[in-house]
Order: sequence, then C-alpha cells, then structure tokens
Amino acid sequence: MAKRLFLFLVFAIAAAGGVFARGFSISAGAGEYFTSDFGGGIESSASGKTETPYAGGGGFIFLDAAYAEFSLGIFGAGGTFEGQSNKSSMTLMGLDIGLLGKYPFSVNDRISLFPLLGITYRAMLSAKDADKNQYKNSGGGDAGAGDFSALWFKLGGGLDFFVTDKIYIRCTESYGMRLANGFEKNADKSLPGHGFEMRFSVGYRF
Repeated sequence: MAKRLFLFLVFAIAAAGGVFARGFSISAGAGEYFTSDFGGGIESSASGKTETPYAGGGGFIFLDAAYAEFSLGIFGAGGTFEGQSNKSSMTLMGLDIGLLGKYPFSVNDRISLFPLLGITYRAMLSAKDADKNQYKNSGGGDAGAGDFSALWFKLGGGLDFFVTDKIYIRCTESYGMRLANGFEKNADKSLPGHGFEMRFSVGYRF
C-alpha cells in the first residue's frame, strides 16, 4: 500500500507542477463532500458472497490551477458488511488524496461549467464493527483498515459560481470505480467497487 501511495503522490505532484509552470491562475478552498461505495466485497466457494458497501461524508481542502485540482479530504462512513451467515454494522474513517483534470468553459460572467476526470487514492484509517472491534475477514482473522484502501478512477462534472471576482462556490458530482483492495485480492472473486461522490466548496482565486 505504501508503495502505491508513494507512486500516486509522485504522479500528482508532477502533474500539478506541470500545470502551475504554465502560469495559470491559482485558487484554493475548502468544503464538504458525500461519498459512497455501493459495491465491493468477495465471493468464494467456501464462504459464499460477502458485500461491503458504505456511505458517509466529510471535509476537504483543495488547490486549483484552472485545469487541475489537487485535494485532500477526510471522511467518516457507515455501512453493513453482509455475508451468507453474518451481518456486521460497520463504521469507517478514511483519507482521500485526489487529483482531477478538468476543462472549464464560461456560460456567462459568473458561471462556468467543466467536465472532470480524475484519480483518488483512498487510505482507510479505521474499519470497526458495532462493538468497536476490528472487522474479521472470511478466515476469522482481523482485516486491517488498510486492507480496504484502494485507488479510484472518477468521471463527472462541476460548476463554479463566482460571487465576486475572487470568491466562488464550486459544486461537483462524479461517478467512480476502484481497483480491488487488499481484502478482496485474496478471494476467489472480488466484487467491483463503485459509487457516487458530491462536493460543495468555497474557493478563493489569488
């Protein structure tokens, strides 16, 4: 996991640096977001199917350079991890490190729209059941929170509404799919993880 996170950060910094070098306007801001994973889980001949959906929300900060946005967010979520013979109410906490590419175009003096395409590395920090115990995997052992970390690929769009020449409100919505996480890779079959994300933020253009 550490290696994948390091490579992602190198890519994000290099891409953002390339954009900044072109002299585009820079802005920064903060906001709230709702996130979800409607799929995910494992399927094996021994234990059957175990599904791991969740939904929740949190806050984030971002740095924007017209055609790219780098963000860092933290969230809490809840869900029901359900297998053939057991069901666990889960609480999760995670850290999102994201890089979005976008192409803005103006509708009028105050509104601009943009399609977006991006990647997010979601590092899970905690995954516990209703009794505050670490989630057990199909073999009865602890599944560490990091086993639910994964790389996401996202597609969506957004809107910027400029309150003044410097201050704007940003709303985005995206649909994402992720790679199999560590918990799923050891199973006979992994169930695809996917979900929607909505963000609302306020930014300031320097």
